[in-house]
Amino acid sequence: MMQDSGLLYPNDDFDYFAHATSLVFGQFPSYKNEFLFRGPPSPEGAIGAGIMAAPFVYVFSWVDRINGSSIVEKRTLDNVRGSWTVFGFIFAGAFYFCLSCLLLFWSVRCLVGETFALWAVILMIICQGMPLYAFRRPIFTHSPELFLQSVFVYLFIKNELSDGHLIKQWWAFICVGVLAGMIALTRYNNILFTISWPLLFLSRSLWPQKNWRIFWQNTCWVILPIVFLISIFKYWPELYNHYIIYKGNDMVEKVFNVQAPWQEFVRRLLHIFLAFDWGLIFTAPFLLLGCWGMAFCDVSWKRKYIFAMIPLLVNCYVVVVTGSQGAYYGYRYLIASAFPLFVLPLAFLLKWLNRKIGNWWKWGVIILAVFPVISMWCYEGNAQVATYPIPTTFFGTIAWGNATYQIAVWQTVLNLKALGGIVYLGGIQYFHQLLFYATATSLGFKVTPPMEIKTLIQVLLIYSLPFVLVFIFKDKALDTHDPSG
Repeated sequence: MMQDSGLLYPNDDFDYFAHATSLVFGQFPSYKNEFLFRGPPSPEGAIGAGIMAAPFVYVFSWVDRINGSSIVEKRTLDNVRGSWTVFGFIFAGAFYFCLSCLLLFWSVRCLVGETFALWAVILMIICQGMPLYAFRRPIFTHSPELFLQSVFVYLFIKNELSDGHLIKQWWAFICVGVLAGMIALTRYNNILFTISWPLLFLSRSLWPQKNWRIFWQNTCWVILPIVFLISIFKYWPELYNHYIIYKGNDMVEKVFNVQAPWQEFVRRLLHIFLAFDWGLIFTAPFLLLGCWGMAFCDVSWKRKYIFAMIPLLVNCYVVVVTGSQGAYYGYRYLIASAFPLFVLPLAFLLKWLNRKIGNWWKWGVIILAVFPVISMWCYEGNAQVATYPIPTTFFGTIAWGNATYQIAVWQTVLNLKALGGIVYLGGIQYFHQLLFYATATSLGFKVTPPMEIKTLIQVLLIYSLPFVLVFIFKDKALDTHDPSG
């Protein structure tokens, strides 16, 4: 898929990529030279993911520049797909996902030890759909969203453990403001995190001395970058292009103009938790266990951490009132922002279970993990589990979905031929084709289409990225805090 389409899906992906290329090729705030799947004057999606991917897009775009690609002058459907420039965005998605896992591991390790931290990150982040947004559909918002939330979780925990000394200087509060602004620009439904996270760091300016002068001074350092980022990257391009993002969007209309009895909301909540399409009990059971784990969080700043979770209610509200899981895998409007926050309580729950039942908890979570892993693994694997733009049986909205997806998944698992086909897809299939191509060409046979060396390099870069990051940071962020103390 990387060689053919560059992992670009229609509509949204081209919007996010256009934001990145407008910055990289010096066109921003104009989009007249960008390829827009929906047409001009500007992309409909938020710009945050494009900003975060831009450094990587810029670096890899130099290969296209050196090769004299027409993508430098104008982006078209033909020169975008398969380009090194678009690979920069793909690489960015994988990079932010891997770094998120490391940040969350470092954060939680400080409090529960390496074993429970590692299990919690694997179960919450790696087993529940997020790899699809990092490696299958990386030109999207969710890897950057996951990363920003993970950075805030990391900074918050480290700051609390250092008694507020990590975020204390003026430049540290500017960094908090930059991160808060980027959360707002990456996904607009996360706007309350732009308020809640800074408040948690600013509140330490009032404790225990209650120094209001320092508080308001630090507040200004936080607000300035937020105002600057939103003004430059949202309002300026909208004024320049005479176009307001998401204006007239049906889903946005549903969010602000919902009319339904409370019983309907309860029914929808039950569907979101239990339904055979994308029910959280199947696609994200460890998120639910993380909610249970809050009862076992043994930290003095537990109330602050709960406060950090309050903006997730907005994401839940969006899912409920729109009646949509986001036309891709799982409840994507919720999971990327929620998972980082619930890694810590899940780790405390695992530690509690270890005290109660010993290592038996490992077998329990492994069995439970089979459901989200198989659900994720089978996604887009064959026609049986495919999603289609059809009215869902419960919400009645027309979107990409499969009302019996989980049933289809296990029908696939029980069909050894279909399961073998899914296992074969991806890396195994690519390297098999590569081996066949190398053997055939060495014997003098002509194989079409040819296997591109460019794609091989790109695949190796993506596959090696997690190992490279672990090697680079293996001695970083060593903790002095004793989790047993």
